[in-house]
Amino acid sequence: MKVTRLFLSIMTACTIGILVIGCGNKNELPQVETVNQNLNVAIYAAMENEGEITPVEPALLQECVSLDKIIHYDSDGDYITVPVQFKDSVVYAEITEANIGKRIVITVDGEVVTTPMVKMRIGNGACSILLSKEQAQSLFPRAEIENLLPGSN
Repeated sequence: MKVTRLFLSIMTACTIGILVIGCGNKNELPQVETVNQNLNVAIYAAMENEGEITPVEPALLQECVSLDKIIHYDSDGDYITVPVQFKDSVVYAEITEANIGKRIVITVDGEVVTTPMVKMRIGNGACSILLSKEQAQSLFPRAEIENLLPGSN
């Protein structure tokens, strides 16, 4: 079962990579910065009050996630993509399925970083978090964020 999930995760990542490379402009390959860092990532249900979205305790999923790299795609402007792979893909799939059409709160090291609207069930445990330049610099102090962004080189 674990081998099957791992195989499906790898196949999904390869397919996405092929689509990004095949559909993208060859001159606009993503910029990658190696970070080799662990972060505590948690997902919460969201409560909205007067336009403010806050997490509802307890966390639906909380894991220490090992990150190899962060990425900047030209189409993302000044945002940095953090690819996250949750180990408990079954719980992640249940969370995404139960929250389709709703917001969730994602925290990194206890700080709210994004409140995305769930659009579909995600069964492979994969999640991409978009961070502002400031958020990325705060979470990855050893990374050279400026090297990833347009006009910085």
